This record gives sequence, structure tokens and C-alpha cells, in this order.
Amino acid sequence: MPIVLVHGAWSGAWSFRDCARDLRARGYDVYAPTLTGLAERNHIAPEHVTLESHIRDIAGLMEYEDLENVLIVGHSYGGMVITGAADRQIGRIAGMIYLDAFLPQSNQSLWDIAGPEASQAQWQSAQDNDGGKSVPRPFIPTQNAPEAEKWINMFTPHPVGCMSEKFVSVRTPEQRDWPRRHYVLCTRYKGSIFHVIAQQVRAAGDWEYSEFDALHDVVRSHPQMTADRIDEIARSWGIVQ
Repeated sequence: MPIVLVHGAWSGAWSFRDCARDLRARGYDVYAPTLTGLAERNHIAPEHVTLESHIRDIAGLMEYEDLENVLIVGHSYGGMVITGAADRQIGRIAGMIYLDAFLPQSNQSLWDIAGPEASQAQWQSAQDNDGGKSVPRPFIPTQNAPEAEKWINMFTPHPVGCMSEKFVSVRTPEQRDWPRRHYVLCTRYKGSIFHVIAQQVRAAGDWEYSEFDALHDVVRSHPQMTADRIDEIARSWGIVQ
């Protein structure tokens, strides 16, 4: 059964490396691509990369690999991407997991969700970095994992277009049914926008919800725990390898 793992901003496939290995060892068919313009694909200039680029990365992966009954998982910014990719390939999706992730409505950008203060800070950071083309990674509290210092050197600036461009659904409002969705909040990342999103999800009534007693970088700091949660959800939904 295919699982597509979509990493967050500033990172790459390496972010899900150990989690993906764990899930493959359990028998899942796992895809964890690096999004255009990041990590080993950072040779693509940031001014040529937008949210739509990343949506097409993942929608195209599912189309050209001819994946069916997909469990798609997004971490952080990856929530923007899986929302758009699922919207374009909804017939291929069996379920969606948002790991401390953004959740856009149609015609919303990440900056719309994050709010004016955070958006202005990122815009200014991009201006200072390379004239407004890409945003360096800000300080984000991390677990005291042995690899944490190494991760700092692996993050790459994130194209501004991914933050500013709005997700626009290709479906009409009447067509916007979603498969099963599960939101996982990292409770130790205090004051994050993800706490607000989690409250909205819980109030909606048509979501499943759980928590990690962890900081935001859980997919890197606790790959086995992340794989365990994905496996548990997949099994509870009948999406098994």
C-alpha cells in the first residue's frame, strides 16, 4: 500500500529518511521525494519555484507512478502541498495525515494562515537574504537529538513563492469532499500556529485527532514514533500493506 511522505519547509527527503526506512521495513511502499528547489534539488533557482511547483511535484508523482489508495502525509509546510496534490488527484487518495501541519482553504496562502506578523518577518528575512527570492530558516526549537547540529547545515532557504502563493482548488465547492483526515499536534511546540489549526480541526467534527508530546521536528527527532503513528492510523483505516 503506497504512502507518500511530504516534508516541510527548508528540508528535503532526508527529513523523512529514517521514518521512511521504518515504514518500508513494515512492508509499505513508501515515496518520500524532495520538493523542487530544496536540498539536493536546490540547483533550481528559488524565483522559479512556487507552491504550485510543489503541488505538481506530488500530484505528478502519484500520476506517473500510477499510485492508487494512497495514504498521503504532510509535515508542517507539507500540509499546504498535500492539500493541493490531493485536490488534483482526489481519486487516488485513501487518507490524509497532517503532522503539525498547515491546512489551507481554497484561496489561502501559508502567509494568510500564519498571520501578518510572521509573514512580514519572513518577507523581510527574504529581502535581507537574496533580495526577496528565498526565506532562510528561522530559529525553531528542536529536540536534543544527536543529529540536531547536523540538521542545521542541511536546511536550505525556502522559495518565497511557496509562502506567498495561494492554494486554489481545482474542484468546485460542491465537489470538495475529502477522504479520511487525521491531524497530529506536537504539543511541546508552544504558541505555534498549529495549536490554532488543531483547535479548528477538533471543532470541525469530521477529523480524527491525536497528539505527540514532542517539538515540531518530530519526523526527524522521533522517526520510529512517527512511523508507529502512521502505521496505527493506516491500520485503523484499513489501509494496510
